[in-house]
Amino acid sequence: MDWLLHNLPFYSHVRQTRPLEPLKFGGKLDLLGLIDKYSPEFSHGAMALFHPLYFTGHFQTVAAALKTFENIDQVYYKRLVLDCSGGGEAAVDFRVEPWSPEDPQPTYVPPNQTRKLQPRYRFFTPSELQQLSSEDAKPMMIILHGLTGGSHEAYVRGLVNTIATKYSFEVCVLNSRGCSESCITTPQLYNGAWTDDIRDLVKKLRGLYPNRKLYLVGISLGASIAANYLGQEGSDCEIECAAVLGNPWDLCNSSYHLNRSLIGHYIYGSKLCQSLVKLVANNLETLKKDPYMAKLYAEKLNKVERLEEFDQYFTAPMFGFNTSYEYYRYGTSSNRLPQIRTPLLAISASDDPIVGQESLPYREIEANPFTVLVESSKGGHIAWFDAKGDRWYQDPLCRFFSAYHNEIAMSNLRPDLASVTLPHRNKFKGDRYVDATVRDY
Repeated sequence: MDWLLHNLPFYSHVRQTRPLEPLKFGGKLDLLGLIDKYSPEFSHGAMALFHPLYFTGHFQTVAAALKTFENIDQVYYKRLVLDCSGGGEAAVDFRVEPWSPEDPQPTYVPPNQTRKLQPRYRFFTPSELQQLSSEDAKPMMIILHGLTGGSHEAYVRGLVNTIATKYSFEVCVLNSRGCSESCITTPQLYNGAWTDDIRDLVKKLRGLYPNRKLYLVGISLGASIAANYLGQEGSDCEIECAAVLGNPWDLCNSSYHLNRSLIGHYIYGSKLCQSLVKLVANNLETLKKDPYMAKLYAEKLNKVERLEEFDQYFTAPMFGFNTSYEYYRYGTSSNRLPQIRTPLLAISASDDPIVGQESLPYREIEANPFTVLVESSKGGHIAWFDAKGDRWYQDPLCRFFSAYHNEIAMSNLRPDLASVTLPHRNKFKGDRYVDATVRDY
């Protein structure tokens, strides 16, 4: 029966992997009950009619890549340039109310960030930055995007618009270095295990908004970063509740899966690699300030054709790894699932052609009472287009966060840890990324 439901032509079936010992909060509520009450689309056995034209994971994924949804979810952002503790800058886009077309075009551009922003973007001016902090207790969501995406992506804008307008959350998006028209200021990129920038952002937000509850959503590679961060922080984490969508839980397995098929090898992997090469080319003068990497760029940049090759020649040596697969093994976020002490909702699609199903961490989810996995039979990679062409997960996910905030966080309900068995903390070497040997510049 499970096989039949998973293979109905236009219907998506939900399979839920739950902790063996559900965690309650204040002796009253648990994540499963919260899902069943407020987001039944994610309940075990739930079904949804998906778009009849996108009836495979490939069609869903291609549609997500091609459909920009420019006429909907037109989010307005103001950008904060975040000084990172290890050097360099990151661009953080805060969702703001739309400004009037009659408003004068601002001329302020921060030092080092000279690339022209997209429409509906502006930088915070120095005077606006001085007034950015607040004592309010509004819920605030942080979003981490995919491999070379940014706050402009349709899957980000849709989530930002829904959670802000329907559920009154404040929202910001952390752009990976060099993404979304940001300029790289040190010869360093990012990867799925690099969590220092999100750590710096959370610290910055906690200083600006001491009374706000912080929530986190990671998407695709951003999901890997989010899960690694949550595991590294453990019980010290400042995040109230989190979700990860389309997470490549095992980077090694995802690489094998991607290159196993012709379409994965020659289309998905090639396109992802091209996007990374373009990002490097746009910031090459700064990146070449590392002489060792400058030699690699000169020799390899115009020759790489696959994502794994890019990670082999550039990502791995830049971050102190010997090979791409050494980085993949270290960066695999399922390694840190046992350490997570933040309520986490993971959403994946069985037919995801980029991540694959084989690496979904069923056992780790069952062992950790803080985690729940929602696996849909259809959806592709960060697509999930339903019969109306909307993203199936978008509103239910926002409802889940709103319910968690109102019923658990604002009621100060604490997890009943005495009633569950927590997984042991991993003892593998180099649990924090800072233990790795990062290149000196």
